Amino acid sequence: MRNLPGLFLFVVLLVSVSRGYEYQCEPGTDPTVCSLWNFQNSKKNTQSSVKMPSSVKKVRLNMEQDYYERHLGINVYDSVLHLTILHNPTSVQIESNHISDLYMPTDLQMGEFKRCSISDVHIDSSLSYSVTYLSLQDNSITDISNFSALVKLQTLNLEGNMIRKVDGKIFAGMHNLSTLYLGDNSIKQLDFKVFPKALVNLWLGQNQLSTINFVNVSLPILTVLDLEGNLLGTIDLAGLGTAVPELRFLLIALNPFNQSEARSITTDLKRRNVSSSLWLMEPNCEEYMFKVSNVCFIKPEAIVEGTNFVEQSIGKALVLLVLAAILLMVFTASLRWIWHQMRN
Repeated sequence: MRNLPGLFLFVVLLVSVSRGYEYQCEPGTDPTVCSLWNFQNSKKNTQSSVKMPSSVKKVRLNMEQDYYERHLGINVYDSVLHLTILHNPTSVQIESNHISDLYMPTDLQMGEFKRCSISDVHIDSSLSYSVTYLSLQDNSITDISNFSALVKLQTLNLEGNMIRKVDGKIFAGMHNLSTLYLGDNSIKQLDFKVFPKALVNLWLGQNQLSTINFVNVSLPILTVLDLEGNLLGTIDLAGLGTAVPELRFLLIALNPFNQSEARSITTDLKRRNVSSSLWLMEPNCEEYMFKVSNVCFIKPEAIVEGTNFVEQSIGKALVLLVLAAILLMVFTASLRWIWHQMRN
């Protein structure tokens, strides 16, 4: 009988854990915004709940970096989390988490899932989606073929993923898409004819494009085209002028042009009143570069079999570090041997 109070307390604690933790919105935010700190809804704790006013339409899930190192916040963003736990918000912002799968909510209007380790985005082509702004920057996405169902998109950010191929059918129905970020991927070929005519900004920097064909391309209101850090040896400016008549910025730095080609292109761009860089200050070019008209270009000889000078330098640095570690180990072993001999 004396153990009954302890047993009762244990049962109460067990029930409270099984029900999960009820999160509160951080006070002081806008009545339509709920900010949650270190929110968890992993496989080990699927009963989390959120107490929020009915007026909330936007949810921000913030993760403290030190806390994030020790705990998984969210494994999967699915209908249970979106509808049941977060109460069907129209806007969601999540950054730096461990989400492997994102099941796109049909009524979500603004989604920002940056640095969340997302590899799969589940989109049902038979459903209608409301999203107009979607940022999936710095994830692990390789396949975007099912994105074609997101026809209401106005801004799509896919920078910093692992995309190698872009199917032309993806953008066929995105008639309102005005800003597209595809930079920092591994894209080697692109058919510019597939892009929507509503595009105003197209960011393709840090890919592996070696040629671009502007024949039969029509992007009538495109004003910014980013081609920095690709493998282009030249650009068909005559074809570009016809295809993109309103172009104001053509970013071409860090491509392996030879110096005469770089001077010819930058001179022609100035004549067309098109800026070749967004830099307001003069950039400092590295030793494997040369500068023309305030733009740094990669020396063609620094490109060896698709590997640029930077990657080679990093590889050499790693080799040197390994050699230094081996020498340190040998030196330490020698000191220990000498000390052992002296003691004997």
